[in-house]
Amino acid sequence: MKKHRIITTILGVCLATVLCIRPIRAEQSFSDFENSLFKELMESDYTTMHFGVRDYESYGIEKPEVNIGEMCWDDFAESVEKDQDALDTLHTFSYDDLSQEEQVDYRTLEFFLENEKQRNSYPYFAWIFDNSDGLFGNLLTTLTEFVFYEKQDIDDYLTVLASLPDFLDDCMVVTKKQADAGYFLTDSMLSETEDAIDKFVSKVDDNELITIFNENIDAFDGLREEEKQSYKQKNQELVIHTCIPAYQKVGEELLQLKGKRKGEYNVSSLQDGADYYEVLAQYKTSINADVESILDLCTQYMNQMVAETMTILKNGNTSLGADLSFDSAEDVLSYLENHMDALPELSNVNYTVQYLDPSVANDSIVAYYLSPAVDDADDNVIKINGDNVSDTLDLYTTLAHEGFPGHLYQRNYVAQNHIAPIRTQINLMGYQEGWGMYAEGLALETSGLEDDVATYQKLNIELSYVLDAAADLGVNGLGWGTKELSSYLEKLGFDGSMAKDLYDFVTSRPGVLLPYGVGVTVFELLRHKAENAMGDAFDLKAFNQVLLDGGDRPFEVVEDDVNTYCGLEDTDENNILSHTHNKETQSDNEKKSDFNWLLYSVGGIAIVAVGGIALVKLVKNRKRDPLA
Repeated sequence: MKKHRIITTILGVCLATVLCIRPIRAEQSFSDFENSLFKELMESDYTTMHFGVRDYESYGIEKPEVNIGEMCWDDFAESVEKDQDALDTLHTFSYDDLSQEEQVDYRTLEFFLENEKQRNSYPYFAWIFDNSDGLFGNLLTTLTEFVFYEKQDIDDYLTVLASLPDFLDDCMVVTKKQADAGYFLTDSMLSETEDAIDKFVSKVDDNELITIFNENIDAFDGLREEEKQSYKQKNQELVIHTCIPAYQKVGEELLQLKGKRKGEYNVSSLQDGADYYEVLAQYKTSINADVESILDLCTQYMNQMVAETMTILKNGNTSLGADLSFDSAEDVLSYLENHMDALPELSNVNYTVQYLDPSVANDSIVAYYLSPAVDDADDNVIKINGDNVSDTLDLYTTLAHEGFPGHLYQRNYVAQNHIAPIRTQINLMGYQEGWGMYAEGLALETSGLEDDVATYQKLNIELSYVLDAAADLGVNGLGWGTKELSSYLEKLGFDGSMAKDLYDFVTSRPGVLLPYGVGVTVFELLRHKAENAMGDAFDLKAFNQVLLDGGDRPFEVVEDDVNTYCGLEDTDENNILSHTHNKETQSDNEKKSDFNWLLYSVGGIAIVAVGGIALVKLVKNRKRDPLA
């Protein structure tokens, strides 16, 4: 999970929502246009600016009004117009006249703005208080990770804190309008939100917004002792008398809306739900395709993974557990940083590893990487939820995802290759989280484990996410019930009895795991494609550089780059994203027979490798997403 933009990302308020794109002059370069987008974005919202750029004045940025954010129903309609204005301005540039790097920027901006325009056309689905992908968890992250660069930032933080009640009131106005029209959280989603609120308000003097603020004040140089005490007192009063009552008020008002939802638990059961979900799926996956096509990709890759797992298990290896030995998170990251032979070189990167205070640790989060401001590349931080890291393998793959060769590596590789600042603020979640998942696989390949063990563990991890993503697409996008989901599972060779638990899981977190499951699917399918096309000429390091060089971008652009690398023509027959297919090497009955044989022949190992994976992840969701 890579975090940077906070409030605007949570609420679906897009890049162009806050940009009033001015008519461009004929002599304005594309680079000037991109810089103007970045400047206007930073000026639009204080928290976005604070996390996005440190020395804002050097960019000619005027500091916006200090508050946590603003929310209004009319923002959605205005956003659609501004999205289109931004697209119109973008289209004034001749694509063919742009440099290769600018063409990637152009296509990325176009994909993002078009998707934002579509998402903002469905305001009834912008569920602000969805705990799995909404406001509360990310709001606490915004406040607890707020950096004090200078004394003024402390004063600004307290102003932000004081603005919280008004902001939450605005959010409730929107939520009540949605609920009155029948668009509201399911009972399960509401219960999770209420639990999060209860957890926050149950702590007063030991509230995380007090304890962490005090720690940050004590660590801040240049304050006299009396100033520190004064700041601590002001913050404590705001938390106890302003923030906690505001949260309590929201909890009470949300409970009054319980039962307002008109429809089943799946998103597509709501009016316009299927159309909205398709737009959501495109946003979450970085793919411009319909739901069925994206699901086909997942099915195709799962068939490959099941076949690979069967091959490993048929070899008779019953010792597939991963035996890794590291003393600390720092040791793991040091090892990972020094075992990246299959990746392009990176200059030295400074980073710190911190364990989350239990008071702010979300049960569904294993870890996250805090992206630095665009002009402060050395401020890389990885936060770990120690309670959710069960063993050394889990720690190893988690740090591979968040650190090397995952988010931290990819973010700094892009920065060192001088990507346009505006590109650092665009959320291409499928690419971002897909790379993090792909990075876990790369790290396992260099972990020192035996080849079969490393591959088995990689498949074990990836299959769980892809299966969850496929279930999400089927249930929330195509309207499957448990019967249809069970049938789909059985065709893949899984136990159909998992359907009920899986259905409950994806309906309470619509879209949340799509970036992970679909993202890694595309990266792995592209690698298989390149390996098959190039044979012995395939070079993993060169291939990975192709994936990385353009930065976060739509997968259609990534595939074009892979085609160029492989010397393939850009045709439907060659492109996995425009010619989805689900070729099965065995009939369903043959596959199920093989699967059952494996279950009995190796004492149930396949239950862990395949059949039981989703249930393991249902309990422990490595949620690395809402703000990629």
